[in-house]
Amino acid sequence: MAGINGIGGIPEPIPVRPSNVRDRKGDIQSASSTRDDVAISDAAQEAAGVARYAQAGAASPDVRAERVAAARESLERGDYKREDIVEEVARRISKYLG
Repeated sequence: MAGINGIGGIPEPIPVRPSNVRDRKGDIQSASSTRDDVAISDAAQEAAGVARYAQAGAASPDVRAERVAAARESLERGDYKREDIVEEVARRISKYLG
């Protein structure tokens, strides 16, 4: 009985593995014992925080242009340099930071 030996009498290629590759059938670990790690840089974490605050500000429907303009004028005049005002602003901002 004649067998088929490749196409046109050319034998099938035999895969060649590098000599430093072992048979890993016995080395396979279960999925529960493997672990992937992700490291997020400080700059990326800070950027994510800024983006989160910007998104929260954009979603806030109660921004009134006249109040923003009045606050800008007060800042330019230096009204907020008083200690009691600085403490109150810091108190109000701190609830969003933490």
